[in-house]
Amino acid sequence: MLKFLLCFLLVANAGLFALQRGYLDAFLPDQPDPQRLQLQRDPERLRLLSFEAATAPVAVAAPVTLACIELGDFSEPEAVHFEAALGALDIRSTPVRRRLAEEPASQIVFIPSQGDKEGADRKSAELRRLGVKDFYVVQTAGERHFGISLGVFRSRGAADARLAELTRQGVRSARIGAFGVAASRFAMQLHDLDDAGVTAAIELAATVAKVARRECAAR
Repeated sequence: MLKFLLCFLLVANAGLFALQRGYLDAFLPDQPDPQRLQLQRDPERLRLLSFEAATAPVAVAAPVTLACIELGDFSEPEAVHFEAALGALDIRSTPVRRRLAEEPASQIVFIPSQGDKEGADRKSAELRRLGVKDFYVVQTAGERHFGISLGVFRSRGAADARLAELTRQGVRSARIGAFGVAASRFAMQLHDLDDAGVTAAIELAATVAKVARRECAAR
């Protein structure tokens, strides 16, 4: 029995040695595992790499820098329009509306209240002597009752020009004040935007109103 086991081990070692040396390749099939090859998916997409290509460092994409921008100033209808239009863009940022300082709807150039009708009439006569024709006595109750309105303007620049004209004519008591209901102005903050998102938001805002871009702190 011991001789048989010894002979078996010698034969097994000789066979393993011959297999490792390739002496038995002629007796083996070309595809040692045909079933495994049949199970491969898209074998034509496999390609061999050179040692240099296989060991080359893999390029790491640069981190995307996200920005926060503030666009303004919008009137309330413009802000609503801008928010609605943002929904059509591929921007994953919820706009944050921020109320800015309110501004008057118009500017008035006026002379303060003269106290009563007689005082307003005297001031009107003085204005006519100075050559001022475009004015009227304020009849509405309030702090300007019996004052003199010298013009209502949409912009501060136009009001300043009117005041300068009156000053040249000799009017010394005229001043500028707010007139009408104050209108709120809004700015829209957009957080976590990439470069493409910043460009898209600015281009959209330009179609709604003439607005300025400001940086804001990231969340």
